[in-house]
Amino acid sequence: MNKIFTNFIAIFGLTILISCAQGNQEKSGVDPTFPKESVEPMPTIYGIDHESVEIRKGPGTKFGKVINEKATKSLGETHYCQVDFSTKVEVLETKGSWSKIRVVDPQWLSASHVGWIPSKVIISPEDQEKQSIGELDKESYEILETEHNRAVQNFHVLLKRAKFDKNYVYQFIKAFRKENCTMNCNVNLYDSKSVSNLIGVYPLEGKDYLKMADHLISASSFDATEVRDWYPYQDFKYKEFGGRNWKKKPVK
Repeated sequence: MNKIFTNFIAIFGLTILISCAQGNQEKSGVDPTFPKESVEPMPTIYGIDHESVEIRKGPGTKFGKVINEKATKSLGETHYCQVDFSTKVEVLETKGSWSKIRVVDPQWLSASHVGWIPSKVIISPEDQEKQSIGELDKESYEILETEHNRAVQNFHVLLKRAKFDKNYVYQFIKAFRKENCTMNCNVNLYDSKSVSNLIGVYPLEGKDYLKMADHLISASSFDATEVRDWYPYQDFKYKEFGGRNWKKKPVK
């Protein structure tokens, strides 16, 4: 008899709990039979491991390039949509060796920069991390000068490494920022100490301009940290002053 009574009490208590739970759901407006809303997974964001990649209307070079309507209208000549090291994209679909992408960073290009590019220039977040050079060797560089103020830090850095390419410079600056910058930060990287006396001089003219142009490897600004700048002073002015030591394709 005691066992039957105990079982009755247990069943009665369970019924009360279920009723209370259903009542709470009704009060909260939640229908327990209604399927939960599915949440779309966030798209994977990829980098571009190349310069000046033109976006095409289809998966191949036989397809036309996507025109940058805004730039074409403002500059009065045809310009095409491109992606490079400074852009981030999502992959919409893939056909063969080509992928359809949409630029997601900078966001203001998302509406116009949609189309096809070679899949080989797209780099995954994991591969981007693998390119990192890790912690910097303190013997591989020297801070020549700093010009900090309340708004931004300015570092002028000598790279002591004899051989380097654009990717190494990009990874070096990323690591330098991580280890040395505590706020908005500009990093100017040089391949020779001989330009120390020209740092902060403005405007540079003639031989001084040529000297700076030949030895300023990169000028990385705080508001465009993904841009892989490469000997920025080797420009039209460098050509006008008779520069000859081109580190990149000469200006026409």
